[in-house]
Amino acid sequence: MEHQAKRKKVGGRPGEIQHRIPVLLILVAAMSVVMLGLATAAIASGASRVDVPQPPMELPGPAASSAGGSGVTANWILGAPAGDRTSRIAERFGADAVGGDSTGIFRIATGRADALARRLRATVGLDFAEPDVKAEAAGYPSDLLYEQQTWLNQIVNTTDVTPPPVSAASPELGLIEEAIDANHPDLRQANLSNAKSIDPAADWHGTAIAAIAGSPAEGLGIRGVWPGMPMRQFPSGLTCSTTTAAVIKAVKAKVAVLNMSYGFAGDACYSHYLATETAVKKGIVPVAAAGNTNAGDGNVAMRPATDPHVISVSAVDSSNLVAGFATRNDKVDITAPGVNVFGPTVSDGSSSGTAGGVSYGWSGELSGTSYSTPMVASAAAMVKQARPGLDASQVSRLLVESATDLGPAGRDDDYGNGLLNIGSALVADAPPQDAKEPNDDINWINGTLIPNKAGFVWKAGVAKKKSVTATLSRAKDPADVYRVQIPRRRSVLITAAQFQGDVRLNVLKPTAQTIVAPGKKLIVRSDRPAPKTEGVRIKNLKKKPQTIYVAITPSAKQTDQYSFYRLSVKPTK
Repeated sequence: MEHQAKRKKVGGRPGEIQHRIPVLLILVAAMSVVMLGLATAAIASGASRVDVPQPPMELPGPAASSAGGSGVTANWILGAPAGDRTSRIAERFGADAVGGDSTGIFRIATGRADALARRLRATVGLDFAEPDVKAEAAGYPSDLLYEQQTWLNQIVNTTDVTPPPVSAASPELGLIEEAIDANHPDLRQANLSNAKSIDPAADWHGTAIAAIAGSPAEGLGIRGVWPGMPMRQFPSGLTCSTTTAAVIKAVKAKVAVLNMSYGFAGDACYSHYLATETAVKKGIVPVAAAGNTNAGDGNVAMRPATDPHVISVSAVDSSNLVAGFATRNDKVDITAPGVNVFGPTVSDGSSSGTAGGVSYGWSGELSGTSYSTPMVASAAAMVKQARPGLDASQVSRLLVESATDLGPAGRDDDYGNGLLNIGSALVADAPPQDAKEPNDDINWINGTLIPNKAGFVWKAGVAKKKSVTATLSRAKDPADVYRVQIPRRRSVLITAAQFQGDVRLNVLKPTAQTIVAPGKKLIVRSDRPAPKTEGVRIKNLKKKPQTIYVAITPSAKQTDQYSFYRLSVKPTK
């Protein structure tokens, strides 16, 4: 049953998208009548912050030197719409494509960056510009040897939990690492491909990480979290451009999970954000080290761990206390052992009394979030194998929600949701599906940052009514944006049923570029207290179909970590 309110024009000019005040009567299961509230052009105060990464536009200037300073390289990174014309322009300026020409991301010497940026802006457009900064590995080695591997029993009961069998079709873990020495005894029989050894000074980090994730149970060295799991290294120098390129290659290789045991301070390396979010769109689970910046480094947040849809992993010691060095913020999702982790080491042979060469051993003092990260990444691949019906977003959320709570009750900035619990992740109820990700902002669904536009959640001729269920996370899924095409001279009713948490329904004009501080691009907002249903009615007065953007964001009253809602769109008279 529906009662239609009197139509109200906004602006008074024909040919514009307008809204009507919805006064709807909906029959619910208890046979009671619920009235959806008023949504007017006046926007409610106390707007909640939508934390969506925005493209940087930082250029070195026309007289910049190509000499790299502290924390930066001699190069710059530019992003532009991908295409043959863009590639030809970049090539003429001597730029190198990052991850292939199809990405529209280019690395160029700092001294030539400004000139290329001006040319791109004048011809095809310039999406972003940033320095090619250096990454920081999130772990460090030691020489002290121990006889036991205790960390594995912290995250899984090895007597009760049997890892799923490994086959040729098992999910593959992509290791974004500078170097891995596959000749270490712990990795000689490992299911590891494309390993690249440089020298002991570079090999130690990746070698330990690969073994922690998937060293086989062959009676030698340590046992990985998922023994014998498929792993592939994607070699990367520790810079923004090389790690971005490695992630893009991993996406093309269709790995199931990404392990990223490194970080960029603050919001540096936007191109890496684009790469990891593209991985999410392809159904890959990205896992990253939270960082080791709490001890003397100001607790600086680290990308990619802080990015949406990336599992941020912190570290605890053998007593399940958060590591003193571990970075702490509202983006931390989960913890795993990362203090005095027993694992393989690679060093110069001279350190063990041998003249030159390489010395292989094991250390009980491998500390850093670098080493807790592959435990979670390996567990993600294991869950994908054991529970093939789950998509990437469900696997990510399942690992986080099934963690053993540590510290204060509930989620906190030290431990996230708690300690990785593989046994629980294998049997816990699956969270709701969120199949449209990533759709955090307009530029992710309109083809600006990725070549392909997202489909319409509803358009004329597709269905009389279309509904989609989805979730939000304050820290890691800050908003959901959808495209709706309104037929000419027709109205649509847009509602958002609130099942968990408290959300806002925002409708933006076709010319909007972002949902962050939309200003006059915002047509109307519905913000009713949960569990009341949000609702607005939009009419297109133009003679041709119009595309609007529907954004679901957390309400200022949202207190839960997650929100769960159902968005519905249907035509009205």
